[in-house]
Amino acid sequence: DYYASRGLGDVYKRQLIELLYRQSLSGLWAYLSARPVAFLVNVLILTLCLSLSLFAKRKWFWAVLIGAVWAGLGIANVYVLSYRVSPLSAIDFAILQLDWSFIGIYMSVPAFVLVVAAAVLLVIGLVLLYRRSPKSPVQPRRGLLTLCILLLSVAVLPELPLAAGFAGNAYSDVITLTERYGFVYTFSRSLIDFGIDRPEDYSARRIHAIAEDVLSTETKAPEDVPNIIFLQLESFFDVNHLEDVVFSEDPVPYFRTLKENGPSGFFTAPSVGAGTANTEFEVMTQMNVHDFGTGEYPYKTILQDTTCESIAYNLKELGLSTHVLHNNTATFYDRDKVFSKLGFDSFTSIEYMNDVEYNEIGWAEDGILTGEILDLLDSTAARDLIYTISVQPHGAYPAESESAEIEVVSGVEDEALRGELEYYATQLRAVDDFLRALTEALEALGEPAVLVVYGDHMPSLEIEESALDSGNLYTTEYAVWANFPLEAEDMDVKAYQLASHVFEMLGVNNGTLTKFHQMNDWSGAYETELRTLQYDMLYGDRVVYGGENPFAETDMRFGTRDVVLHRASVRGDTLTAYGENFTPYSVLCIDGRRVETAFVSENEITCPADSLSPDARVSVWQVAEDGTALSSAVVYEESG
Repeated sequence: DYYASRGLGDVYKRQLIELLYRQSLSGLWAYLSARPVAFLVNVLILTLCLSLSLFAKRKWFWAVLIGAVWAGLGIANVYVLSYRVSPLSAIDFAILQLDWSFIGIYMSVPAFVLVVAAAVLLVIGLVLLYRRSPKSPVQPRRGLLTLCILLLSVAVLPELPLAAGFAGNAYSDVITLTERYGFVYTFSRSLIDFGIDRPEDYSARRIHAIAEDVLSTETKAPEDVPNIIFLQLESFFDVNHLEDVVFSEDPVPYFRTLKENGPSGFFTAPSVGAGTANTEFEVMTQMNVHDFGTGEYPYKTILQDTTCESIAYNLKELGLSTHVLHNNTATFYDRDKVFSKLGFDSFTSIEYMNDVEYNEIGWAEDGILTGEILDLLDSTAARDLIYTISVQPHGAYPAESESAEIEVVSGVEDEALRGELEYYATQLRAVDDFLRALTEALEALGEPAVLVVYGDHMPSLEIEESALDSGNLYTTEYAVWANFPLEAEDMDVKAYQLASHVFEMLGVNNGTLTKFHQMNDWSGAYETELRTLQYDMLYGDRVVYGGENPFAETDMRFGTRDVVLHRASVRGDTLTAYGENFTPYSVLCIDGRRVETAFVSENEITCPADSLSPDARVSVWQVAEDGTALSSAVVYEESG
């Protein structure tokens, strides 16, 4: 009777969670009518979770606690969907950073206070419930039998012929999965689904059959490979594709010029409204992230433990120095740990930049990147690969903006969406101006250079696919600029095909997947064979590499200019450190203990000198927004 009552309550809870996601009774009813088996699986998953309370004496307490967790996840999902397109998944908790930067961007201060108050009340309520909850005998056999039946049902139902149209294993995109099969199923799957499943026909013979032409094709490249700059623009797309929407001026006139004058096409990203790191992963490695687990970020899983072939490793073989440039914190998505496993020599993040300007909602403006790119090109004698990740047009977009200069003249009735579009279009214009300045600077530099520009994904705006005159919600666009003649046909690409397409324009074929993409027609068994190759390269026997991983992790440095500490002195109650290339992220440490530091200039930082011993040891560290120490200053003694 107890279990039956909890099961009935679970059905109601399941309806509530799905109603929160569908956000309407009609949407919930349409889902129930179209996919009753999927709904049943969601109910069974929740019931499975609740059945764990059968192993406890205070069954009501644990049932309520488990139910509260799922209700909280449902509410959190609604909140996440208010500022992005992708539903909540388990990986979001892995990439969550414990800082306060989200307040003011993704959550107002009053809303944050309400959340904290609600959490406190919930904890108090749970404590009271625990104290008053009646105890009942534990029946382990009954609980174990129930658990096994539910586990079997959840595992088998999606695979049975009666579950026509379920086909859950055919997708890893959380948007598609949640829409088709519900939030509870998709979130639960994202908890356990990682990596690439071993293909049924995986063997050394199969890998040799797939890669025979790749392995036998001679590597080629021109004598003088140009500088190659990939510029991944945050949430960037040509808003002129919004059908019937008229702006007071074109936000992206220069990008449209780039498309007209050079190779271009649609660029299919692996996600919508979020997922920057997965777009990076696809472009850098030329692998399809949808072959991995549900909502997985390989940065947070496989690349924590192993290196992976990438365009950086491939171009280093041609003598290029390899760099990443990003005007945001280094530690987000664990970029500070991952880029060395992708073969990059240096990583310049915002912690190593000065004179950064910020937009209205706190994101760094992209104009800073022009000087940083030029500095990187000047820092080496060789040619360079520079993978640049921008951030300025990032959401969440304000419905009322103080800085919006471009107006929506017609085509948008919803006032909130109109305000968000006006802010977004204004940010696009600033990025477009940055593109113009960058190409002019590269032209004046005198070295051969190729610039590959693309949006990492569509912005997180309430845009329906029917509102686009071409493309879809997964497509932005790319354009290729060069300061030398570059002839190539326009072609639509997926993110993992972009690099091989650009390299083919340049006469370069270095790399296993570069050759694979260039030598295939992107049709037929191409996707299946790519998945098998990816499995072998990362999870299998590495047959394609002769059984070993040939890629060694690089000794990646942060920044290209040394942060230097010359000397430190005390005057009054203030300690002043003098040096070079200090930034607002430079932190003074006294005997290894960080102290509150004030940035004065790139040559001077200060901190209080209270209780400073005469033999105190002073050092300077570059510290990320989440408190991670990235690198220490080089100590040079000043003469005299």
